[in-house]
Amino acid sequence: MKTLIVDDKQLAARQLADVVSNIDEQTTVEIALSADEALEKLEDESFDVVFLDIEMPQVDGFECALRIKEKWPVTNIVFVTGHPAYALEAHGLFPSGFLLKPATEADVREVLAHLRNPVAREDRGMRVQCFGNFEVFIDGKPARFERSKTKELFAYLIDRRGAFCTMGELVAVLWDDGRDTTSRRTQVRTFIHDLRTTLSQAGAEDALVRARGAAAIKRDAVNCDYYDFLKADLAAVNQYHGEYMAQYSWAEITTAWLSSATYL
Repeated sequence: MKTLIVDDKQLAARQLADVVSNIDEQTTVEIALSADEALEKLEDESFDVVFLDIEMPQVDGFECALRIKEKWPVTNIVFVTGHPAYALEAHGLFPSGFLLKPATEADVREVLAHLRNPVAREDRGMRVQCFGNFEVFIDGKPARFERSKTKELFAYLIDRRGAFCTMGELVAVLWDDGRDTTSRRTQVRTFIHDLRTTLSQAGAEDALVRARGAAAIKRDAVNCDYYDFLKADLAAVNQYHGEYMAQYSWAEITTAWLSSATYL
């Protein structure tokens, strides 16, 4: 589990970090002394839980929480404050927990045991996040794609759930005007090559399947929240809050289907 402690008071942040570390020695704990520093860290790496002080200068905990929920909706937010009067306002943001300072080990254990978005214990290899924005993580860190369209191509193949996608179909998805040209098909082949390189970094190159003029993803080779949702995995169902691959307009059809799923 990766945890971020956000508090403008360094001593308070370190005390809470020690409590979290004592609960789970395998937990990685980082500290940010302002909301801006926290948001910068979240841009560079993923965190499972953010313990967020409410009273901070410039950008307070509530505003920071709104920004986190907008960009990283499956990140667990736990508000931390010395003032119980904030509890009602905090509840309106649907956090994973609320702690009063100084938080005891028992308090923190209780919060971590009831997170809104359960944390997987194993974070090795590749993990694909479809809920919220589409993101790919390798050993817990964001995967680096050489081109943005390589990432979008991977997203579309994930969305197609193992069905083969032709070069023409991929061209139509990756370019708004949908013009199918020889040049664009050549670019798609380059994106597929880039994708295989990225997957190989996670030891998951076998997840990409090629056929003559087509490509697909092998579903059982990918750790993906969307695929877990399709298997009615409770943790995955709880992670879906109405957003799916939010940066891609073509994903709206799947979003509508997910929102109407009978077990939601």
